[in-house]
Amino acid sequence: MKKIILVKASYNNMRIDRFLRNYLGKIPQGLIEKNLRNGKIKLNKKKVKSSKKILLNDKVELFHFKFKNILKQKSQKFSKS
Repeated sequence: MKKIILVKASYNNMRIDRFLRNYLGKIPQGLIEKNLRNGKIKLNKKKVKSSKKILLNDKVELFHFKFKNILKQKSQKFSKS
């Protein structure tokens, strides 16, 4: 599945990794970096680094990009009474 995002004026001249974190919500930086390196995230049909600045009306394409927000339970210590 492919998703295309057009860059609006409020995101003009922002780094692509910061744009994705703002646009998609809480996703790990490592996940963004990995998908940029693997070519699952492209800017104007080109593979780019995370430091690339995006401009107005650029197309950000997400290919098979899945993110599941997994919450880990904290372990609780019980005292013997």
